[in-house]
Amino acid sequence: MATKLPSDQVGPTLLAITASLSAFGEFLPPLREVRGHTLDDANFAADVRLGEVAASAFVLGLGAIASSLTGSMAPAIVSLLMVAMLVTVYETALRSIHLFGATNVNL
Repeated sequence: MATKLPSDQVGPTLLAITASLSAFGEFLPPLREVRGHTLDDANFAADVRLGEVAASAFVLGLGAIASSLTGSMAPAIVSLLMVAMLVTVYETALRSIHLFGATNVNL
């Protein structure tokens, strides 16, 4: 049986989730733009990775602060999971890996 998150920890945990999405949206270019480039463009790839580092540091720091204020590890864990997921998404887009077999089609 799954344990429920106490109501006083839901807010900081949701803050960690929304801050993760906001930080990656602000520090990194849109996924459409990232997907249009390849690793051959070393400057663009370096800029994306620098944005990943900045967004990750911001999100992990926010999760650590929220965890210290609430006394719960939930915000820190959620922040870590969100960073891992979003870095994976951006790295996959940067490498132009087609996970679902789709190819670029000119319409």
